[in-house]
Amino acid sequence: MRAEKRLEGQAALITGAGSGIGRAIAVAFAREGARVGINYCRNEEGAARTLELVRGEGAEGALVRADVSSAQEVAAMVRELEARWQGLEVLVNNSGIGTSASPDRVAEIDEADWDRVLDVNLKGVMLACRAVLPGMMRRGSGVIVNISSIRGLLGNPSLASYCASKGGQVLLTRSLALDYARYGVRVNCICPGFVLSEMLAGYIARQADPAAAQRAFAAMAPLNRIGRPEEIAAAAVFLASRSSSFVTGVALPVDGGYTASGARDLL
Repeated sequence: MRAEKRLEGQAALITGAGSGIGRAIAVAFAREGARVGINYCRNEEGAARTLELVRGEGAEGALVRADVSSAQEVAAMVRELEARWQGLEVLVNNSGIGTSASPDRVAEIDEADWDRVLDVNLKGVMLACRAVLPGMMRRGSGVIVNISSIRGLLGNPSLASYCASKGGQVLLTRSLALDYARYGVRVNCICPGFVLSEMLAGYIARQADPAAAQRAFAAMAPLNRIGRPEEIAAAAVFLASRSSSFVTGVALPVDGGYTASGARDLL
């Protein structure tokens, strides 16, 4: 007997899908039967690899280039996919950048660096939501999943712009959920903890003692390990599927227990 695929027949757009968590979500959605729009801005090679993996799952995929901080590019990307698939049922806002080039503290950060982090991480979410919502409202259904961070729930030294952008995603998610529930649109966000994506792996590799750095990151979670991109993808599949049909406005930590006790190492 053929197992039911939870996203069978759905068309999804995943921003920032050229690597890491975005790629893992794209592959997981493909495995569950979705057609997958793979957005990238600069990482065309990575996006092409994601497309190969999506097709390897027997799913249809499409590459769409757009800078998520550009209203015109985002609107054109959504129009292209809606024309191709007669609509989009799911949007996953995964695109994001790390801290700024200048020190990420308010007294020292360069204004252009602040603007770029907020433009990509927060404005980009708004623009993509604005582009897909009219179609979802017309159909009376749709799902949006925003990928925030534990830094959207807890502050951190020297991450002012990043924390501001990710915290903004959490409350934007809740506001969207309230505004569009009447149209059958559900909006949730995931707050990943430390996940061994290319970004974190690169940071660890640059440390004087990479093995010690990896152990330190693992020890921050009560489960005593770093997460995998596939574990964030599993949460995204749940929130995008009918399995979560009564869930909206939620900020879901997927963090190995990190946010359950920020003072764990002090007690």
